[in-house]
Amino acid sequence: MSDIEKVDELLQSLIKEIPTLKNGYDILEKYARNIDNTVDLSDFKNQLSTGYKQFESWLNKLFAQEKAQESIQAFNFGIFENENGIQLYITGSTEWGFDDDDWASNNDYFPKDRYPSITLYNDLYDFWDDKFYLGLFLTISSTITLANTYLVANPSKFPKEIVFATGFDDGDLYNFSRKTEEKV
Repeated sequence: MSDIEKVDELLQSLIKEIPTLKNGYDILEKYARNIDNTVDLSDFKNQLSTGYKQFESWLNKLFAQEKAQESIQAFNFGIFENENGIQLYITGSTEWGFDDDDWASNNDYFPKDRYPSITLYNDLYDFWDDKFYLGLFLTISSTITLANTYLVANPSKFPKEIVFATGFDDGDLYNFSRKTEEKV
């Protein structure tokens, strides 16, 4: 199994555990140790917590200023590498298909303030130079954890069924969370 296949397999397993801030650090650490059991993640719990506060503040402000239309079925928390490090962004789509990743490029919801400044992604970029696959795993799994936490803490922001996904623009897309409408 190649390193990239190992990261993919670990991410698929992590998704099934539905990591949030409450349980996410332990889950992320457990899987990260499968990639590199010598890694020092002693600061990572605080970085993840601080990252969530920035993530939550960004999304609250974004959704208040640029509300997504009712027809949005899925949000993509896209990730890419730029000259300054790793950049997160959000887009939304009125279409979604589990086996068809093309929906993520629809940009039906393409807010002006889609690019947050979250220090966690700068910290994660440091892993890329020395431990690329660990950095890849931690970046995607952190995004999953932040978004899951937001969905659990803010269910009223998503009044209908919604899907969350993430991944690097030039890599795989991971559908990781789904809020379904509650039947009364």
